[in-house]
Amino acid sequence: MNPLSRVLDDTLRRLQLTDAADEARAVMLWPEIVGPQLARISEPKTFHNGTLVVMVRSSSWNQELTFQKAGIVQKYRARMGKPFVRDLRFVVGKLGGLSVQETHAPPEAEVRRIRLSPEDLEEIRLASECDDPELGQAIRRALTHEAQIRQWRLKHGARECTQCGAAHRTPHSICPACRVDRVEGQGVLGDP
Repeated sequence: MNPLSRVLDDTLRRLQLTDAADEARAVMLWPEIVGPQLARISEPKTFHNGTLVVMVRSSSWNQELTFQKAGIVQKYRARMGKPFVRDLRFVVGKLGGLSVQETHAPPEAEVRRIRLSPEDLEEIRLASECDDPELGQAIRRALTHEAQIRQWRLKHGARECTQCGAAHRTPHSICPACRVDRVEGQGVLGDP
């Protein structure tokens, strides 16, 4: 019997969705990677060949983010566990409201106290099964922490995306990543 993570990886690879999932994750992680101040003045727009294109409010913010580019890319690498975001390109323009309005890093002590449901724990266990026990344990820790942060955010005012289930703090019913997908797919920006 194949572990769920292997079956999921194989299915995503066959459907060529792994890049799309990573692109959506890169967009969703932007506020967490750059912090609340930079998230208010910028928003990720598109992703192409390893480059995340980010709209910024002004040329001075463009310059500031350009100075921080290497550190931001490094944070993405650490957070995603692979060098998926290899470069950033900043473009000055009007923000369309896709960025998270206010993000606060949840207090680590509170996050650790959150107990996940048995179903969540089983899903994490299955997704983290692999031949390398150390890798499996690292994946389990990361997925558990992500699930705890999601629960914390939902308890503290975030809403659940009606499409993918991600916790987000926008006024829309769908998260920024799903909105970007909708914009790219339909050529318009709108709430369902």
